[in-house]
Amino acid sequence: MLTSHFALMVIYAVQVSLFFAVLWRRRFRDRVRLFLQMMIGMVGGGLVLAWLMYPFPLSPPAPIP
Repeated sequence: MLTSHFALMVIYAVQVSLFFAVLWRRRFRDRVRLFLQMMIGMVGGGLVLAWLMYPFPLSPPAPIP
C-alpha cells in the first residue's frame, strides 16, 4: 500500500489529466499537450501550496507558564 503523499498526488494527477485529455481533445498532439499542462499544474500547484504552508505550525503554540 502506498503511504507517500507525493506518490499518491502524482498518481491522482496522472489519472485526472489523462481522463480530461482524452475527454476534451480529439487529436493526439492536443491530448498530450493538455495532459502535460494539467499534470504540471496539479503537481506543481500542490508543491507550491505545500511550500507556502510549511512555515505554519501543525499545533498551537505551547502556553507560557
